[in-house]
Amino acid sequence: MPARRLPRQQLSFDDLGTPLAEATLVVVDLETTGTNPTEDAITEIGAVKVRGGEVLGEFRTFVDPQRPIPAYIASLTGISDAMVTGAPHIATVLPMFLDFVGDASLVAHNARFDIGFLTAHAARHHIPWPSPQVLDTLALARTVYRRDEVRDHRLSTLAAHVGASVPPDHRALSDARATVDVLHAMIARLGPQGATTLEDLASAHRRASPVQLRKKHLAATVPPVPGVYEFLDAQGQVLYVGTSRNLRSRVRTYFTAAETRRRVLDMLPRAESIRTIECTTATEAAVRELRIIGATKPPSNRRGLTPEKALWLRLGPGREGLRAARLAKDESDGSAQIGPLGSRHDVEPLKALLTDAVMGRAAAFETSSRGDRPVDQGHRSRIRRALLEDPSEVLEHAAGRMRGHVTAGHYEDAERIRQLTLTYLKAARRASRLRALAAIPLLIAARPVTEGVIGRRGWELLAVRHGRFSGTALVPARTDPLAAARSLALTGSGEAELAAPLCQGYHQEAEILASWLEGEGMRTVLVEGAWAVPARARFEAEHLTEHFSRTAAAAEA
Repeated sequence: MPARRLPRQQLSFDDLGTPLAEATLVVVDLETTGTNPTEDAITEIGAVKVRGGEVLGEFRTFVDPQRPIPAYIASLTGISDAMVTGAPHIATVLPMFLDFVGDASLVAHNARFDIGFLTAHAARHHIPWPSPQVLDTLALARTVYRRDEVRDHRLSTLAAHVGASVPPDHRALSDARATVDVLHAMIARLGPQGATTLEDLASAHRRASPVQLRKKHLAATVPPVPGVYEFLDAQGQVLYVGTSRNLRSRVRTYFTAAETRRRVLDMLPRAESIRTIECTTATEAAVRELRIIGATKPPSNRRGLTPEKALWLRLGPGREGLRAARLAKDESDGSAQIGPLGSRHDVEPLKALLTDAVMGRAAAFETSSRGDRPVDQGHRSRIRRALLEDPSEVLEHAAGRMRGHVTAGHYEDAERIRQLTLTYLKAARRASRLRALAAIPLLIAARPVTEGVIGRRGWELLAVRHGRFSGTALVPARTDPLAAARSLALTGSGEAELAAPLCQGYHQEAEILASWLEGEGMRTVLVEGAWAVPARARFEAEHLTEHFSRTAAAAEA
């Protein structure tokens, strides 16, 4: 399908939110057996990923509804029972679709229907829903196209009105493609009216609340710089903390209809002032935000409140087995840990997966039933290797179990094993990065800056001590960054006194720094100790996903 591009507009420094030309959108459409998301099933998913008016990819699959398709639905969509027989179940399809979506926003025509089905099925099969921003082209069309211009706001009517390249025909991908053209036409219509960001588009059919309009003056003096902002009450207590590359732009969005988060809207009546902290770089701002949240525990923030309560899966020293732990410890005594885990509910399934892979199903069951049963040294060394160095034994075991389930047609069981193994890989990967950072007394690295706060090309320098932020600087192009690096090396020495194994208590900060260090163009400038970049390939989830896909395809053939 040929690439379609939107008219691009020059964005000013004060534009709010994410520019539309930079926003990634996934336009999705479903076909189903009925209209009730709790009782009916999905039969087909079609989606188109776009950014800046260009099509980046498409997703389409039939879904086995595991029930007969009503005759009137089959007549409307052309999808028969024979067409979906043998198709994967929604428990298998939905994670694949979410992988396709990634961090994009979702778009649908009558989004309540499509997103309602997706979220209901995600909840039914215990699949985490990422809660992406959702745009509804039906609601948007009611604002853009008045009844004297179109007779109604059905997708078929709008597609014909804008001259869509693909007419909708009650098939998922065709309808998604038609929705893309309708969306682009509405963006072109709204652009001259000032809708240049994703947030503008999301709120085009809404109005700001009275309290938002009343408190809007609080943003008047916020500077257009990167940094941290704090909403304060009348007593100067911190209510909410956030960060942005452009404080003025971000703070202004809190007083527009684009802001719909209940905890934020409930906070605004109590807000009496906004305090800002200017930062040299976005990385510094992100770290300062985490530290302020950890210290002040703002009532309207949810992320970063209790980093000290991270949960790990730990193999104790001696003959101790696997158990949950709230405190990461030094591993020189033969112990090992992975994490932090996303949920305490992951502990027992992960213990079972590892012991099953190393000791066999019977021994794993006995270990589980008898609690922290001692583990012999041979099994301990293999479990420790799987935690610290090489997951291949666990991957091969998981692949074998998935192969058996797929062959037997038990796709939900196979998907459950796949998700559990991805959880293990993620926890091992996180621990690997944290372990490497925690071991370095000082690391100063540089990355190229092509645009942004310095207004020209140059270098962004970052100093890290034992996984803690120690300092940052911006150096113009054609300037040797070594002098700035040496200055950074003389600051932040106090951070080393707060160091902990695997960055215990500040792992979120360390992961921000690790992501920066893994960015494109990173160069090491100064280092104390041995900086060993974690072997990313060994803990990449794509390896297992690809293996599972090949296994499923072979079994179905």
